[in-house]
Amino acid sequence: MSNKNKLITLFAVLGGLIVIVGLGGLLMYGVYFKLNDSGPTRIAARIFNLPAAKVGKRTVAYSRFLSTRDAIKKFIGSDAGKEVQAAMPSDKILNQNILERLIREELTQDLANQKKITVTDKDVDAIFADVVKAAASSTTPDVTQYLSTNYGWSVSDFREQVLKPALLEQKVAVQMAQDKQGDQNAMEDELTAMRQKPDVVVYIKL
Repeated sequence: MSNKNKLITLFAVLGGLIVIVGLGGLLMYGVYFKLNDSGPTRIAARIFNLPAAKVGKRTVAYSRFLSTRDAIKKFIGSDAGKEVQAAMPSDKILNQNILERLIREELTQDLANQKKITVTDKDVDAIFADVVKAAASSTTPDVTQYLSTNYGWSVSDFREQVLKPALLEQKVAVQMAQDKQGDQNAMEDELTAMRQKPDVVVYIKL
């Protein structure tokens, strides 16, 4: 290869790197300063597992933050949301509440790991069966359709993002109350202390 061709190849490679770095910078800026929720950003967030926050050694995925926000907004705008007069908060309040909820889930998982508490598929099956039974005698008997129409969730999403965390939190709360001689605030007190530790870091600008 001649020196001229080598120089052209070098410039081409450098140009490509500059474009990649530039696009990466734009992506990071869009996520962490603008809370971008465009299609390409969502795809990149899933592929690279971009974090919205760090909770000890665990992270809250930006894609999870967006999907949770999508579900809440969909519910508030749905007929079911209107029936209960759900009001849309400001973007800042909504984003803060969602992220704090997801941080709480990760903190609860840390406590569960410490105490070797788990939620099995059978646990989730049992509570989901109760949900289906209750729905059967209501005006919304089709749980699958209700979740899809009002939240944009599949049954799997509901089980994983709602039932499982709720069951885990319940189990941890019960165990910690027992460990603290019946103190019903034991888990809340511990979660509050954990939330204030420096290893809980929020990356996105709310």
